[in-house]
Amino acid sequence: MRPAPHLLPPWQEARQLAIPATLSLLLHAAYRVNDQYWVRGLGPDAQAALGVTSFLHILNFGFATLLSTGTLARVARASGAGDEEGVRRAWHSTWRFGLPWFALIALLGWALTPLCVRACGAQGEVAVMAAQYLGVIYLVQPAICFKPVVDSVFIGLGNTTIPLALAVLAILLNFALSPLLIYGAGNWEGMGIAGAAWATGISRAAAVALGAGFLSRWFGLPLERRRVDWAEVRRMLAIGAPLAVSVTGYALVFILVLKTSVSELGRDVQAGLGVGFNGVESLSYCALMGPAIAAASIVGRRLGAGDLAGARAGMRACLMMSAGMAAAATALFLLIPGPLSAGFTGEPAVRREAVVYLQVVAFSQVVTAVDAVLQQSMAGAGRTFHMSLINLAGYAARIPLAALFTVGLGWGAAGVWWALNASNFLKLGAMILLFRRLRLFAAPPPPLKLP
Repeated sequence: MRPAPHLLPPWQEARQLAIPATLSLLLHAAYRVNDQYWVRGLGPDAQAALGVTSFLHILNFGFATLLSTGTLARVARASGAGDEEGVRRAWHSTWRFGLPWFALIALLGWALTPLCVRACGAQGEVAVMAAQYLGVIYLVQPAICFKPVVDSVFIGLGNTTIPLALAVLAILLNFALSPLLIYGAGNWEGMGIAGAAWATGISRAAAVALGAGFLSRWFGLPLERRRVDWAEVRRMLAIGAPLAVSVTGYALVFILVLKTSVSELGRDVQAGLGVGFNGVESLSYCALMGPAIAAASIVGRRLGAGDLAGARAGMRACLMMSAGMAAAATALFLLIPGPLSAGFTGEPAVRREAVVYLQVVAFSQVVTAVDAVLQQSMAGAGRTFHMSLINLAGYAARIPLAALFTVGLGWGAAGVWWALNASNFLKLGAMILLFRRLRLFAAPPPPLKLP
């Protein structure tokens, strides 16, 4: 019989948790990589359109995070206590609230698509293609948002195999549909860049439908029609709000950077950002983030069990694993940025901009890894409020720094990317101070003895 995860040595537990977490993140990132790869035949305008809309994807993910984070916590708590009615109540509250919530996001996003495109600084043909892609993305937004929510229910029940299998199925379907819907077949010309968005929505919808069916058939969680437990919904939203604020803050700040700094630098810089960020760096981020997520699980469970030394050792193991992944990414970004970018574009100018991006952000990969492990450790301990404030301040610093480095110092596109590095260093310094102040692994003081 396999030992329970909390009984394993910290290094073994970190490795056991980090590998599936990394695989799941890589599969999630594969959607953006897939789109960036297949639209290369549409030219640099399409690459630039995906580049400027990528942070709207992240903004939308914040709306899903608001619900998925709380869902996981509430389902896990009820499941661990053997409270079957609590599990059903959490699942029912999730889908009954989630349906109108995600439908509202889809409707507002579709109606505001032209405004969103302008807010990202897109112009000309780039703006036209960005609107075509983004309009469909919002139409299929309920399916996109429900996928992480359904995954959270399975994970809360202690099952990570089904979400991983559903992710594999969705990615394979997305990869098969993308060229067909983008470029067509036979006498059908396809839908261009909008086809990439439809492929994403269809593949996610298939995964959500299968996941809901499995929950009903195998776990006794059908889509019941009964009154919403608003107290349960409020508990979920209270848990998910700090992380959702951080995610949306990151996206909104980057959209402002795109508008105030990147848009003035032209299409090739926007396309280079799409290749570097969506195509290449998203994979390295998943690699370093996997151990960080493992740290959240280890720290949370070991602190709950009173194992302070084990929590500390587990976090250190995850920190070393994440930093090692980031160091490898740094070496690759510095040594072979050209070959890494070549698979996503045949345009020399776009490739040059992607190389500049990768070579600059290479210097903050290890910083990002350390920051991620510290944040996830604090999240595992349930200490997220002050962490979110630091995140927001760090993200906001990118706007004036980008303007200073790009215009004031005349560094061009490299100035924007160095502004990201500078804000990451500043944010990490603040996170270290916060982490030390919280003293997560310090033993509580002994109770006072009455005379």
